[in-house]
Amino acid sequence: MVFSSINFIFYFLVIVIALYALVKGAYKNGVLLLSSLFFYFYGEGTLVIILVGTLLFSYYYARFIEKHRKPIYLFIGMVISFLPLIYFKYTSFILSNFGIIYHITLPLGISFFSFQAASYIIDVYREDVKASHSLVNYGTYLTFFGQLVAGPIVRYETIAKEVEKVRPYNENETYIGIRRFMVGLFKKCVLANMLGLIVSEMSAYDSGLILWMIAISEVLQLYFDFSAYSDMAIGLGLFFGFHFLENFDYPLMATSVRTFWQRWHISLGTWFKDYVYFPLGGSRVKPLRHIFNLLVVWLLTGLWHGAAWNFVLWGLYFGVLIILERYTPLRNLTKIKYVDHIYTLFVVIIGFVFFNHPDTLGYLAKMFDISSFIDPVSIYYLSSYGLFILIAFIGATPLIKRIYRKVICFKYFKYIEVIGIFALFFMSLAYLVGLGFNPFLYFRF
Repeated sequence: MVFSSINFIFYFLVIVIALYALVKGAYKNGVLLLSSLFFYFYGEGTLVIILVGTLLFSYYYARFIEKHRKPIYLFIGMVISFLPLIYFKYTSFILSNFGIIYHITLPLGISFFSFQAASYIIDVYREDVKASHSLVNYGTYLTFFGQLVAGPIVRYETIAKEVEKVRPYNENETYIGIRRFMVGLFKKCVLANMLGLIVSEMSAYDSGLILWMIAISEVLQLYFDFSAYSDMAIGLGLFFGFHFLENFDYPLMATSVRTFWQRWHISLGTWFKDYVYFPLGGSRVKPLRHIFNLLVVWLLTGLWHGAAWNFVLWGLYFGVLIILERYTPLRNLTKIKYVDHIYTLFVVIIGFVFFNHPDTLGYLAKMFDISSFIDPVSIYYLSSYGLFILIAFIGATPLIKRIYRKVICFKYFKYIEVIGIFALFFMSLAYLVGLGFNPFLYFRF
């Protein structure tokens, strides 16, 4: 069940909100926990046992490790926490390298809730947070349907005070949450889904211009798809009294690969920084060790996204670029106005070819093949979809946010905003029903 679906919006969410409003005090977390487990069971069936097992283990083990803080116990906890993820996500990949075909169904969101559970145990071990003494409260944190299957990766310390107490109803935050959810729904149903259809339609052709249009559209689709989910998750969190951290900060406006990754999937980058990069020594080590630390982080980043060699290469590609920006004259490009932005967009678009196309080298060769760069078909698609792609790119910039900040003080703007929110909602529903194309790309991770 995806957020951008009739079943979620008009049935599941309505029922959950009604039940949440009816119960009092601590029972509200019980409603969210049971609703979240049903949400996952609806999509994954018996695989919900993996989520429940992760919940029970991390809850009780954190209480154990709070009393017995020894490195060996932390190591054991991490091994057990990541065993389901390793088995379900990487066994097929490992065996395929030896010519063995072994298919395993990947539980939705296992990369997200495994990382949350592991971070909770680590934070309790470090004494950054106290272990929860309520399975219902902790379960609400780990399984909350708003961010369960596609993030953002929420640290327990971020919402510990909120999940462990009764959250009062806040009318203003509820309104902000609804607005944020509607914006995310629009980004998903209109922008991301349309870009996906454009990519699907053009994928039968391979002239250079079309391949560039596909590569650009894929980056924009992935951005709108994932940032839309994060918007809706943050909006749902506000509705139920939780404040999740931002997961995207206009990454396509970055002026270096390093700053791009400080703006894209922020929760994942923060997780690897705090639990892998810093423990390895971060940047406060000799250059060769620093390079090693970066390569380890980016190798793991690639593997987190997918169990395939193209994801490994994708992660290492960005890791190498960050190293070059730090230690070679390439860093000079990141200091020249406008050139820095063009450079970053170029290498990011190229990088996501690794992400989206296993035959990366063949795809890149055709992208740069001047002899077959333009043909009548590519001109047709450029004239048909070029304007929409440009509008989508503008939508990925802070321009709309800046305009909003300037007009928000106008008289009667709040009434106009409410009308606009309803307009976005009905437009999203129209595209949702009309297009019949509604995948969430990050569900596969």
